[in-house]
Amino acid sequence: MSLELFGDRLDLSRYETQDNGERERMLRTLRRAMEGELTERQRECVRLRYFDGKSVNEVADAIGVTPPTASKHLKKARARLGKVMGYSFSRLN
Repeated sequence: MSLELFGDRLDLSRYETQDNGERERMLRTLRRAMEGELTERQRECVRLRYFDGKSVNEVADAIGVTPPTASKHLKKARARLGKVMGYSFSRLN
């Protein structure tokens, strides 16, 4: 998994550090947050969109919802992940 997966929606690249240990902690935190903080549907949307490279329309088709609904799930997931990352790494705020 890459911190850059979320593009400008969860832009952690501007906080890149030479400290590889911190980067690894960020990745672990992001993975845990995906498992513990997102709903099953949000996780599925994130997986399809960011890991499988599907478009929002393809995500919507795969989970049986409309594209606006899939977009809403993705937006909520990014917001939640952003909050968790902000709580865990105060310099991201």
